[in-house]
Amino acid sequence: MAEMFLGLCPVLENRKLARKTYLMRLEAPAIARSGRPGQFVMVQTGPYPESGGGPLLKRPFSIHRLGPGDEIALLYRVVGVGTKLLALVRPGESLELLGPLGRGFDPPAGMKRAYLAAGGVGLAPLLALAEDLAGQADLTLFYGEAAAADLPPESYLKLFPAEIVLTTEDGGAGEKGLVTRPLARALADDPAPVLACGPAAMLAEAARLAQAYRVPAWVSLEARMACGLGACLGCAVPINKGGYARVCTEGPVFRAAEVQWP
Repeated sequence: MAEMFLGLCPVLENRKLARKTYLMRLEAPAIARSGRPGQFVMVQTGPYPESGGGPLLKRPFSIHRLGPGDEIALLYRVVGVGTKLLALVRPGESLELLGPLGRGFDPPAGMKRAYLAAGGVGLAPLLALAEDLAGQADLTLFYGEAAAADLPPESYLKLFPAEIVLTTEDGGAGEKGLVTRPLARALADDPAPVLACGPAAMLAEAARLAQAYRVPAWVSLEARMACGLGACLGCAVPINKGGYARVCTEGPVFRAAEVQWP
């Protein structure tokens, strides 16, 4: 297990990519060196609690990119108090991070082809994964958003070393509908392993499709967390063999067949 880092990390960039989506780059050498795609960090999103200006608990964020150099990047969407404060952070300020945490993606060696599937801000862990797999497997990224306004610019999407298939629920860009629709067509035409992150309903459908086409699948689950270390049990999810697993320690990445889907 990689050694965990706890400390202040300088913010290098914090910019808006889409309607409510931001990209943050931080100087975090220890995390950049030891992190793996699919792992996450806990971030103090605002002024420290003793100042009375920010949330008491850190928030979990997938590691979006590892490197270049000593950098890491986070991709996040403004949805609540913590992320609203995070969007106000300026380059030159520092945030306290704990990480890398959790179990990342561990696809088998020798894959010739793989399908990455992202719903909304579920795109977050997949850039690091795509860069890790580049040169080993032919990659297709299926990426879905609610509307065209939620999509980052094309220049950003070009960072992904993959063929990109876009969907929007309103039909404003790409194919109209859910991201699992073109994924299903691809699996029917050329079955390949699936690696996915997004809303629970999307992941459940991706897991069903993988089972139907007899390919392995890995999913990165989202859950509310208080500690990120497995102590509070607030992120437990039911699993098929009985009982529960903690998203922060046994996950966030699971084999799709392990999870008990609704």
